[in-house]
Amino acid sequence: MRVVVKLRRPDPVWDIYLKKLKAEADTCLLYDQDPIPVFQDVEVMITTNLSRETLSYFPALKKIFLFKTGMDGLPLDELQKRNISVVCSHANADVIAEHALSLALALLHRVPEFHNDLCKGIWYSDGLHYHWRSISSFCIGILGFGHIGKCLYQKLLPLSRRILVLNKSGKYPEQVESAASFAEMTEKCGLLFICVPKTEETTDLFDETVLRRMKNAYLINIARAEICNEKALFEALSQNYLAGYASDVWYHKANKTDRTEKTMPSDYPFETLHNVVMSPHCATHDLDSHERYIRSAVEACIAYLQTGAEE
Repeated sequence: MRVVVKLRRPDPVWDIYLKKLKAEADTCLLYDQDPIPVFQDVEVMITTNLSRETLSYFPALKKIFLFKTGMDGLPLDELQKRNISVVCSHANADVIAEHALSLALALLHRVPEFHNDLCKGIWYSDGLHYHWRSISSFCIGILGFGHIGKCLYQKLLPLSRRILVLNKSGKYPEQVESAASFAEMTEKCGLLFICVPKTEETTDLFDETVLRRMKNAYLINIARAEICNEKALFEALSQNYLAGYASDVWYHKANKTDRTEKTMPSDYPFETLHNVVMSPHCATHDLDSHERYIRSAVEACIAYLQTGAEE
């Protein structure tokens, strides 16, 4: 069986793992900028991105292993049409959950606000309202109870008084309390984490109606920006219907080819709001995450090559 590893650019971390793959199968390395011949006999690909055009050069493709979380950037309809299965990596679910928790604590404790004030020598800009909120004071919601949601649940358990989870499957461990519906979760939870993938069903899920129902609540987005309607979210925050928002995912993305190019995260000036904490899609930027993704994808691929197992 022949395997293609498709990378954006040369990556020294891949060297040792390419050797492991080559010991199991005929393995070809392809960079995004390379001209693409027709790979008539390639059945397996390892990558993070794949365009519809590139997919057309792989008529025999059967399986894709991603060294990332999430299937955005893939032509899902064409993959489904051709019956090509995709295996995501969940190797960094725990560090993504950790970053979600750090965003929540920074927002609730108002760390960026206090830091910016103290840099100017200001200790109490408003003595009457210069307080932070404890995470233990909230009923917490986790929307999406997959790998990341489960890791987040374990981290929140010793810090919170009540956690409600909600999953599309409706299946939960016995000791986990679930919300009866999305409406109930948004009504009862003062702190809500978004951990669901972006799909047609979840795009703009948090619209004006939902956000106004969440008056005085805090929202943490570790999934995809488009799950929250951009205009409605900005208005809810600027008008103080929503108490606060922290997110690692945004509506505009950085230019990965030219890292010096500045890109604002949205068409709306979220950066001017006091109740927003932003991070630049870096939940998996801890020191070992990149290699962890690669290792998990290669191990899953080798298992498939040897036994037909997907993971």
